Amino acid sequence: MSTAYLRKPDELLVDLYASAAQPERWTQSMDRLCSITGAQSAVVQAFRFEQGRAQVFWSAQDSRTRDTTSVQSPELASGDNPRMDQHRVLRGLDRVASDDLLFDPEDEARPRLQQRLATLGLGRFMGTLQDVGRGVYLGLALHRSVDDATNFGDEHVNRLADLAPHLGQAFLLTDQLQVSVQRDERLCRLMDSLCFGIVLCNVEGRVQWANQQALAMLERNPTLSLRGDHLHGRTAADTQALLTALSGARRAGQQRVGYLRLGEDADQVLHVAIRPGDDPAALMLVISRAAQPLDLPALALESLFGLTPTEARLLGAIATGSTVEEYAQLRGVSVGTARMQLKQIQAKTGQRRQADLVRLVLSSAAAHLVAPGSRI
Repeated sequence: MSTAYLRKPDELLVDLYASAAQPERWTQSMDRLCSITGAQSAVVQAFRFEQGRAQVFWSAQDSRTRDTTSVQSPELASGDNPRMDQHRVLRGLDRVASDDLLFDPEDEARPRLQQRLATLGLGRFMGTLQDVGRGVYLGLALHRSVDDATNFGDEHVNRLADLAPHLGQAFLLTDQLQVSVQRDERLCRLMDSLCFGIVLCNVEGRVQWANQQALAMLERNPTLSLRGDHLHGRTAADTQALLTALSGARRAGQQRVGYLRLGEDADQVLHVAIRPGDDPAALMLVISRAAQPLDLPALALESLFGLTPTEARLLGAIATGSTVEEYAQLRGVSVGTARMQLKQIQAKTGQRRQADLVRLVLSSAAAHLVAPGSRI
């Protein structure tokens, strides 16, 4: 049997495809490209056309260009570059192009651009352009030093032609991952706006993620705490009760929600709801303090139920445990006036019984979001 040897990986391609998860490696990729081609500068840009001009929304540069050129002359890294006028730049689509291809012989924009580039120490140009979909174009520009009079050779042109498809794929991976990361960050911010704690953990109580409210509870409430990356009850019995509930919820499957009460002291009792996720290794815990005061923003009640500000304040007080008499005394109005306001609320909400009115409010969106600036 003959022996086969693995080829040494192309380090530039390794850097490119690693750049999706490690954006700083785009600079490393551009540095390698400069070294391979003898270029002084390497810039890759993603852009869309608006009224015939390129609008750049993403770019990466070699370390020298990043530290100097983009600062000294930012227009060269933007749609103000005359090469990026739509009628010029599209001449280089799906090919390796030079300025001889992009500019007409008598085009006065070319010498002006070359003069601006020369002040930055940049000379001869070679680049590529790809349509990567959804109206997005990806361009790569290489420049030699202004003192280097040699053209890019055939080996450099061929290298760039071979590299271009990989460059496009690496950008699409980077863009997709960036969109995913931004979506996750937005989702986390939304989870932080809820007035209860959310924890994702496995069946052993190892925490994978928690929103800010959960982290605050785990830090301040001794009934349930985070030790290292695992959930622990105040006592060994509480910890075992939690683990048993987690295991039971996992066995029950997604159609069942488990419930657990932890703690003895009234002001530290926690209610925990446990729901398995799609991933067998993940369970979602929803945690609330039994004694947590409910903050019902009056503006929310006005919007949800079509109430006046006065009616919204009364409804919020009743939903959080106050009587009509207590509210009247607190607001300095007669009990008769407060009762009349309550009747108006009942008419607007269609709830005749006070218990049904409270149930309606506690099931509304107003009961589940944290008002800006409030603390758990």
